[in-house]
Amino acid sequence: MAFALASGTALAQPPEMQIPWTDVAPARAGDVVRTAALGAADERIGSFTARRAAAREVARRRALAALHEWADDALAAARAEPREASAVHAAVDRAARVAGVRPLVDAGAVVVVEVPVDALRAACAREGLPWVD
Repeated sequence: MAFALASGTALAQPPEMQIPWTDVAPARAGDVVRTAALGAADERIGSFTARRAAAREVARRRALAALHEWADDALAAARAEPREASAVHAAVDRAARVAGVRPLVDAGAVVVVEVPVDALRAACAREGLPWVD
């Protein structure tokens, strides 16, 4: 009985509890490409609030870098031209948004960043890319 209740509770988790605890490689999830990155707390920063803000920014930048690397790999595999690659990277920078943050007790944070597939497709619709249906 307790197991059944625990299982039901796990399925009904609030959205903030569905954010991962560490890095997750970029992948297409429906109409977005999503990734998550960990930002560790910098103990040299004295204020807890400032430490947490710095960790969130580090995590956001790491997630964006992962998205750019993922896009580079996809573009290289599809033999995209440099102008197409530039357009995709500009689309990532322009359309990426933070979709969630998991604060950690040590002032670190995991940040989830998403980019709409439509933005990537508008930048480059070359066949063979993971954002082209």
